Amino acid sequence: MATEMLDAFAAIGAEVEVVRLGGAFEIDITRSKNRERFKLTLPSFRTVETEVLDIRPKLRHLVLDVWSPDSPVEGRYLCGHDERHWFTAMVPNVGTSTVKSAMESLKPLEVRRAQKKAGVKHRKHRRKTAAYVRQGEWFFLPRPMMHVGEKAEAKGQLVRAAGGKPHRVDWIYRPPGTNETFVRGAVRHADHATIYLQVWHRVVQNTEAQPTPEAEPVTRMAYFD
Repeated sequence: MATEMLDAFAAIGAEVEVVRLGGAFEIDITRSKNRERFKLTLPSFRTVETEVLDIRPKLRHLVLDVWSPDSPVEGRYLCGHDERHWFTAMVPNVGTSTVKSAMESLKPLEVRRAQKKAGVKHRKHRRKTAAYVRQGEWFFLPRPMMHVGEKAEAKGQLVRAAGGKPHRVDWIYRPPGTNETFVRGAVRHADHATIYLQVWHRVVQNTEAQPTPEAEPVTRMAYFD
């Protein structure tokens, strides 16, 4: 099991460290001297199984399934490389056994509707299409007819609820009484290439899965973009 998993990560060009410590499973990405590696922490006194369900060396992505027969540990993860760095994202346990289906599961409903309307091929995973622009976990849907005027705020930030480094934007607008966010201009992040939005774009975050209530205390993801 361990050898097969190590070989799978090696096939996408990634290093992985496996340690046994504590009572929970944790997946992380560590950095040392400009080198990155995946780190899997397995519980010291629990049986935890891992299986690579799919691997796409050209995309540098794989799908990792994790479960335990004697504890609530359970999770499925898309592990891969995005622009400059390695990443991992939790995906649902159903309908995500391939890299492409796992990637598609991270697209919110608004994004899938937009790509259908724009005629973007299903499961086309470029960072820029006719339907959206993506930077990390954020999707930007164009609104070319939108005008905000003086209501916009300069130098805003997009920060996921779980934390992580902010994505800094030139202009941001949050309409009163809604949960919507719109941005325009440059969008910058330390781990991604800067994108430039000439018109207003609606912002939506990816639909990364969360552990079940039973698994949450013993299934953790330490990495955040």
